[in-house]
Amino acid sequence: MQTKLRNINKSGFNKQLALPLTFKTLKNRENFIISNCNESAISLIDNSDFWLGKKKISSIPAALIFGPKGSGKTHLSNIFKEYNNSIFLSSLKPSDLELIKKGINFIIDDFGPSINYSSELVMHFLNQVTYNDGSILFLSRYSAFEMDWDLADLNSRIRSLLSCEIKLPDDMLLYTLMIKYTNEKKLMLNDNQCIYILERLERNFESVINFINKLDLFSLETKKKVSYKSIQHVFDTLSKN
Repeated sequence: MQTKLRNINKSGFNKQLALPLTFKTLKNRENFIISNCNESAISLIDNSDFWLGKKKISSIPAALIFGPKGSGKTHLSNIFKEYNNSIFLSSLKPSDLELIKKGINFIIDDFGPSINYSSELVMHFLNQVTYNDGSILFLSRYSAFEMDWDLADLNSRIRSLLSCEIKLPDDMLLYTLMIKYTNEKKLMLNDNQCIYILERLERNFESVINFINKLDLFSLETKKKVSYKSIQHVFDTLSKN
């Protein structure tokens, strides 16, 4: 939980002008917010023609979604996992090659040149998945062109993948989400309370949704309207976790 106040430009904030958001309904998960910072990435996840092998790029059944921590890459991978029977891996070991079978899909998290992803093993893994008609969704903080693999052929293969960047939401979007989400839960925060919360949260969807859920639970438990005291109580509770 962030303790230092973020500098937020409040001049553009107006509850009456809150932008419309699209929520993608997921079974047993929070709704995923679609906006201009992630719409290309969600379109990639939704592209069944690509993942079913009808429109693969350079015959490689893989794609890369990249962006900073907190931008929603893991949430997107959960969507992918619901659409496709997938195995989630946060590193590659030689024994993981035994997981590759006909038509099996993989999600490879925190992808990039490192001790967890040797060039030779990544190349072999990619070749085997391709041969077995599977697919791979790579998640990374880095674009393909920011990665420098030991193998020139692997650099070329990774850079040829279909890729999408997912960015952190701006404060106006987070403010809009907070207005919409708190109204749905009938918390009815005023503008100043919303800004007070945003100044103290990390700039990502997960932080906002998690905080509002905790605030809603506290409000239900105490049977009291939201106040600055209850808001601060939630911040204090989260800081201890």
